[in-house]
Amino acid sequence: MKSYGVGIIGAGFMGKTHTYGYVNIPLFYDGLPFKIRLVGICNRTLSKAERLRDNFGFEFATSNYKDLLERKDIDIIDICTPNDVHHEQIIASINSGKNLYVDKPLCITNEEADEIVEVVNKSRIIHQIAFNMRFYPAIKRLKMLINEGFLGEPISYRVTYYHASNLNPRVSRGWRQDIKRSGGGVLFDMGSHALDITYYLLGRFKKLSMESTILFPERLDDNGKPVKVETEDHVIINAKMENGARGTVEVSKVILGSNDDLNIEIYGTRGAVRFNTMNPNYLYIYDSRNESEPIGGKRGYTAVETVNKDPDSTSKFPGPRFPIGWLRAHIACHYNFLKNLHEGKQAIPSLIDGAYIQKIMNALYRVNNKEEWVFV
Repeated sequence: MKSYGVGIIGAGFMGKTHTYGYVNIPLFYDGLPFKIRLVGICNRTLSKAERLRDNFGFEFATSNYKDLLERKDIDIIDICTPNDVHHEQIIASINSGKNLYVDKPLCITNEEADEIVEVVNKSRIIHQIAFNMRFYPAIKRLKMLINEGFLGEPISYRVTYYHASNLNPRVSRGWRQDIKRSGGGVLFDMGSHALDITYYLLGRFKKLSMESTILFPERLDDNGKPVKVETEDHVIINAKMENGARGTVEVSKVILGSNDDLNIEIYGTRGAVRFNTMNPNYLYIYDSRNESEPIGGKRGYTAVETVNKDPDSTSKFPGPRFPIGWLRAHIACHYNFLKNLHEGKQAIPSLIDGAYIQKIMNALYRVNNKEEWVFV
């Protein structure tokens, strides 16, 4: 049986998340035609990599990512590092012939995105970007309904993604609020997900505008010294799609009372849909063809029980009736990549999709707070 060796670059939060995905795939997908082997884990702080090595059974830990590229028994490089090093690590991995799984955003600049697309198109590797929101069963069902014409003609939409993590002014500035390392603020971090799910469900963008806010212009660094914050906490995007639908995408880390709230609303000429990741087991659909009389008839939103009904799952564990969650969507995202790799097919969403979203975000920064549209 084919065995795929995995090397992960980055042992922080996302490194742990991606490790979790690889470890748990066999629980949810019976009869896998391949095995997954955790070979190497890399982090610039070696002790963090060693901790994951010891806890999850990686064969070795290193502080130099090139050690992973030199190993012939590593087939997959998984990149979970800060944004400023993505480009270098992606290009090096492609040139070494490794298949790639990359956390979002793809990189920072358009020039970096163009080079990645050029190099990966000349390669024979399989690649995927971790837009895991696509892999909730409810989102898969939503996509099916759109393809089936349930909505009729799409008219409008609203996508919001809320956290509350930047509300405390005493929280020190992390790498995501360091413009040199992150390249952008909440737009890059969470907006990449929100824009991708809009793109996935409604197609390509035609024109966009954006306004943004920095709630606290100064924060303390790790030494307690005040430093300038140049990365936005909150953005509101107006957009028109190529299919004519108009809507807004709002992304924020300063929404009091939120946790990890991705909300999707799409309204068409015949139907409407709603979904929220804090209530991930149900997709709410509205069908205008239902009778409205007498006294409301059967008209209204219906809760569709998507729960854990992943159409790709081949396991009875834990069963389709049990609740779904954020980590399960990551597992499904990883499985999609490995399944396509094993079958020799290009995975979707690919690094090409990641480059498209990267260019949309950079276009938005060009018109940020200018009351202008950018056409893409």
